[in-house]
Amino acid sequence: MLSYVIAALASYVSLELAGRAGQNFKTTASRFWLIAQALVLGYGIWAMHFVGMLAYQVDAAASFSAGLTLFSGFVAVALIYPALRVLHGGPLTPARLGLASALAGAGIVVMHYTGMAAYQLPGTEAHIVWFPLIASVLIAVGASAVAFYLFRLLSSAWAERQPRLTLTGVKIGAGLVMGGAVIGMHYTGMAALRYHIVDELKVGLASGGVDTSLLALIVGVVSFLLMGLAVTSILMDAGRGGDLGEMDFTSAAD
Repeated sequence: MLSYVIAALASYVSLELAGRAGQNFKTTASRFWLIAQALVLGYGIWAMHFVGMLAYQVDAAASFSAGLTLFSGFVAVALIYPALRVLHGGPLTPARLGLASALAGAGIVVMHYTGMAAYQLPGTEAHIVWFPLIASVLIAVGASAVAFYLFRLLSSAWAERQPRLTLTGVKIGAGLVMGGAVIGMHYTGMAALRYHIVDELKVGLASGGVDTSLLALIVGVVSFLLMGLAVTSILMDAGRGGDLGEMDFTSAAD
């Protein structure tokens, strides 16, 4: 349940940021919103992944590799940011949408399976089930395509013609659907791995990784702090009449 809340919240905040990231793309201010969108979306999916992993209960001592855990989060943002640059870099065409979706989908898939590799369960080994794995890749790319289409829609002239209440309703509904798609990819991806006991003597022994309870606390706190910061920035920008989205900070600094 919490993994879905995080996924839906990250999706909604990303939709809010999309309109600002798509406005006057070459300005410093617009690049700021683009980076913010990449961080919120990438880290939100990463946080959802690890909270979702905590829903996987086994009768053994499980932990996470700190290095792989951090790397998986970096990969998600590192591929989603260029995907957003491709998306907002020109007129929306099937080729542009396809390339951006493939980049973002690759980031989500690599993040997910790197995060799964970080899951340490002593005395077991993981085996791949190919059908769920392929399905998880298709869901990741398909969900990215839908999300990116909505991002461009919300930064288009169509959005400017809509009443604020209608636009808010569209964003909330889209965020809920996108959140469902994100966790759908995650739990399909989890179904692609089967753990088999290979050494019963090691099952239940701690492996020296990060404790799952500590990881849950860190991820939960940082997730909501990041979302809160993003929402606060949006509200402050709205209160100034969108000045942040229109200013070029480079010329202002000069």
